[in-house]
Amino acid sequence: MPKVTRWMIKAGLVYLAAGVILAGMHDILAGLTGVSLLAVYWHMIVMGWVTQVIIGVSIWMFPGRRRGRKREESLLHWMVFALLNTGLVVRFGLEPMLSGTETGMWIQAGVIMSALFQAGAVFVYLAEMWPRLQPKKRRG
Repeated sequence: MPKVTRWMIKAGLVYLAAGVILAGMHDILAGLTGVSLLAVYWHMIVMGWVTQVIIGVSIWMFPGRRRGRKREESLLHWMVFALLNTGLVVRFGLEPMLSGTETGMWIQAGVIMSALFQAGAVFVYLAEMWPRLQPKKRRG
């Protein structure tokens, strides 16, 4: 199992635990602070856990065919990991501030940046995985 797969699965498990704990505490926190964390914990569970585990396992299950590109492929996989997790952490930090009546321009820009990081991770992943899904050439 590639190292990046292990890191993605472990990070996904952390997001799952955090999302479930936050979901359980949601009503208490919303009552005390008036801030809804619904979007935060759903994002933790869906993007942080489900998506990240699927990406990690698919990297493991569909290895590259070109053995000489191991280092380059590894860099792309780590780029996916870094972009996705940076985007998620920024989103988790800024999302609660969006529910205020006056949201600052920097908060909105940060949330947009986090979305771009996550989308970038998905596009790098797609670019890396698409060639791996081509049929084998038949031997003549």
